[in-house]
Amino acid sequence: DRRLKRAAVPNDTFVTSQWYLTNDYASVSAYGAWNITTGSSSVVVAVLDTGILPHPDLAGRVLPGYDFISDVDTANDGDGRDPDPADPGDWVTQTDIESGKFPDCEKESSSWHGTSVAGIVAANTNNAFAVAGIDWAARILPVRVLGKCFGQDSDIQAAMRWAAGIEVAGVPINPNPAKVINLSLGSTGTCSNGYQTVINEVVARGVVVVAAAGNSAGEPVGTPANC
Repeated sequence: DRRLKRAAVPNDTFVTSQWYLTNDYASVSAYGAWNITTGSSSVVVAVLDTGILPHPDLAGRVLPGYDFISDVDTANDGDGRDPDPADPGDWVTQTDIESGKFPDCEKESSSWHGTSVAGIVAANTNNAFAVAGIDWAARILPVRVLGKCFGQDSDIQAAMRWAAGIEVAGVPINPNPAKVINLSLGSTGTCSNGYQTVINEVVARGVVVVAAAGNSAGEPVGTPANC
């Protein structure tokens, strides 16, 4: 005659809309995981994305990050690499397209993608507000690598090294090396030597690399997820 305990179900406003957290076949089984642990503040997750904006559901969870976008036009913040990972927006206008600086891009509004991903990873949870984060205690290291329309391999690879605590020329050493590097980005094609080399370097330091792998249904897994 066993004793059963209630499952960990957070009370965040929109948690019932977060289908990807459930325990079914298409999701990450966060509810099952939360019955074992809700996370640890010792875990640093680097979110390599469009940057980040202040949000009350991320209060107290964000570490000082870095902006690795070297091209000024792509960066959209008036300069190249700098210690401010704030997201100025990644909108693309018709004028941008006609300028020739953004090939193969489409007109679109800003995505604020990095802030959204940071919330999925580690929003403050069970606080009756907004969304639930997968890890209720982890700290986010925002690293900006995506600007208007795209990000460049060289910037992304340098950012991966920096996030893992590896020295990058011209950039201060990261005092909060990540245990996880999240790359919600990708492109078509095979894994390049550049990405494979960087992934080997960071994995050798005990870092877990997570990359987008299923955004193009029915197509081969793109890079860097296929490394």
